[in-house]
Amino acid sequence: MSDDFMPLDGWDHLELWVGNAKQSAYFYEHALGFTRAAYAGPETGVRDRASYVLEQGEIRLLVTSGVRSDSEIARFAALHGDAARDVALQVPDAGAAYREAVGRGATSVAEPRWLEDEHGRVELATIATYGEVVHTFVNRSDYSGPYLRGTYRSRRTVTSAPASGSLRSTTSSATSSSAA
Repeated sequence: MSDDFMPLDGWDHLELWVGNAKQSAYFYEHALGFTRAAYAGPETGVRDRASYVLEQGEIRLLVTSGVRSDSEIARFAALHGDAARDVALQVPDAGAAYREAVGRGATSVAEPRWLEDEHGRVELATIATYGEVVHTFVNRSDYSGPYLRGTYRSRRTVTSAPASGSLRSTTSSATSSSAA
């Protein structure tokens, strides 16, 4: 048995709060070669934000913007510019990691909770770090879906832009449509 008081399995994702998530996702896809893995927004029942899950190898980015200009996300992006909001860490037990961190002086943001859908369940817990950045502990050992749960639709593919410069997109099968 390891003496590590908080075993980390690696990075789960980096969430960026940005002014325009659609534009940011397009940039990461076309300039840096990321693939769009999932999407959540008004079309999937999420009323306050638009989020794109982008992946490349073992890297997972989540770019999120507020739908309303008075949202916490829009305020953050206006104050900081496009910036990291959540450095999420994969752990074998999010509740244990959270309790250990809080026991050592971390400030709680969200207590441990389980989210479930047809793909399994994910355990999440969040602590504050510096400024407005947080760490979310993520245990997805019992989950096989595209990202987290609920309102994320899998694999949204952007096709090439027509001559007019507007973008067309196609969405393959939805993984879920329940509210987050």
